[in-house]
Amino acid sequence: MLQRWRHVRRCHKLAGNCSQPALSRYLESCSSLKIDHVDNTPMISVDLEMTGLDKGNNHIIAIGWTLIDGGRIQLGANRHLLINADQTVGSSAAIHELLDSEVAQGESLEFGLEALFEAARGRVWVFHHAGLDVSFLKKACQGWAGVTPGFMVLDTMRIEHQLRKRRDIPVKQGDLQLSRIRSSYGLPRYTAHNALIDALATAELVLAIASHLEPGEPLALKPHLKFF
Repeated sequence: MLQRWRHVRRCHKLAGNCSQPALSRYLESCSSLKIDHVDNTPMISVDLEMTGLDKGNNHIIAIGWTLIDGGRIQLGANRHLLINADQTVGSSAAIHELLDSEVAQGESLEFGLEALFEAARGRVWVFHHAGLDVSFLKKACQGWAGVTPGFMVLDTMRIEHQLRKRRDIPVKQGDLQLSRIRSSYGLPRYTAHNALIDALATAELVLAIASHLEPGEPLALKPHLKFF
């Protein structure tokens, strides 16, 4: 797989130029990661909360993640970090319900990134709408470690969109929201909303999609990978 080879080569090169040990270890682990099926490939499901959607002007204010091993969510690995951003949450508070006073007591972005990339070492990333979160993480890593890392991703929104296109199912605005796709797979609705809950919701969704695509068989992940 040419994309995988390029990803590994890029990560290995970046590891040597990285100023942060946690990120360097993550980059080195990309070459040894064996990607096979959903039930034997380690994954990390991640969600970010930001002050807005513009990576050039907005900031990360929360990071949530959980781990998936053996096709099962490891609830004991759940982590939710508030990030102290030098920016008011503004109107975004209506979405994530975080107040300036709460964010002010959060961890530094550097602390959050170090913890996240330690957890992500040797794992495939899982996001819902990966492009947005990955763009913020890349920008943050450039400022933190002086490099822009590569990401090997399963994007539940992208996978679902491809499935619907293949089946000639029209996709209307809002159809690919996390809660709506979860509902179509019979998954429960979460009333609360934060980065960890959305990371858990995405982890449940990727396993539900895998079960739907290959009933009774573990889903091969390689055809669904996206490289950033």
